[in-house]
Amino acid sequence: MTDHAAGHANVLKFRSLVDSDPNLQAEVSQHVGNGTWNAASIVDLAHTKGLDFSADDIVDVLDEDDELSDFELELVAAAGVSCNDDGA
Repeated sequence: MTDHAAGHANVLKFRSLVDSDPNLQAEVSQHVGNGTWNAASIVDLAHTKGLDFSADDIVDVLDEDDELSDFELELVAAAGVSCNDDGA
C-alpha cells in the first residue's frame, strides 16, 4: 500500500501513460463496462507498469480533476458511477 501523496502521483503517471499508449487504453477498456469499472484490475495493471496506488487514489484524482481526457470521458460514460473494488 502506498501513502496518499505517492498514490496520487502514481495515478497521474498512469493517466499519462494511458493517454499516450493506445495499447494500454485497450487494456484499461477491458476492465470497464456494463455500468461498472473494475478498480482492482486497473490497480493491478498499473502495478505491472511499476506504479502503485489504490482504487481510492484513482477516485480521489478523478474527483479533484475537472479536466478528463477524451479517453477518460469515454470510460466514465461507459462505466456510469459504479466502482467494483472486489474484482467481480
